[in-house]
Amino acid sequence: MGICMLVRKKLRRGISELVIILALVAIVIPIVMVVQGWLSSRAGSLENMNVIQPLSGYLVSRSYTNGEEVITIGIRNQGQTSYNVTKFKAILANGTVVEAREASGGGQVILNPSSEKILVITVTTGATRVRGLIIVASEVATNKQIEIPINLG
Repeated sequence: MGICMLVRKKLRRGISELVIILALVAIVIPIVMVVQGWLSSRAGSLENMNVIQPLSGYLVSRSYTNGEEVITIGIRNQGQTSYNVTKFKAILANGTVVEAREASGGGQVILNPSSEKILVITVTTGATRVRGLIIVASEVATNKQIEIPINLG
């Protein structure tokens, strides 16, 4: 019985609060250093991110006749480099995505920095209306592609 009493007394007393605090500090300090290093590396990569979309589009007008929708849009280049508009896609009301074409059908559309162009887009839709356009453009210098969505409502 003497040994059981000693063990019970030792368990009741527990570990010293100072030992617990020192153990927690020893665990937390390396974790904080790792998290701080990771956050610092992320901040360095955020400085190189382009937060402002270089191209923006807006609706000028639209008309619908005999299964074909003609949409006039404006595209504005707010970036520092030139962009080449390569493709147009239309999102129909039923959710399908179809190819659209520029009405002039000729040549490339190049948007220089701080410039704006008005384009007429034709979409063969049948009985369905166009709900949105996606303009695919590529940066002239790097050929990096971006997509510009235009909501038509």
